[in-house]
Amino acid sequence: MKTHRGLLIGSGCALYPLGWDSEEVQQTCNNSSDQFQLGSCQIGWAYYCTGAGAAAAMLLCTWLSCFAGKKQKQYPY
Repeated sequence: MKTHRGLLIGSGCALYPLGWDSEEVQQTCNNSSDQFQLGSCQIGWAYYCTGAGAAAAMLLCTWLSCFAGKKQKQYPY
């Protein structure tokens, strides 16, 4: 379930630059921004942390789910 969250957050980070050609972003970035080109503006650390967190969630949750069924305890009943 958490892997799905990582995929959704990662896809949101990938689609985020599509909005850089909006009028508000162009006014803020001196009318030099376009899709996937931010112009005179810069991306903040929160964007990078979100992308890294999404990648870590996908990798860690996938890795943990691979090993979840490997070692099963034997119950006497």
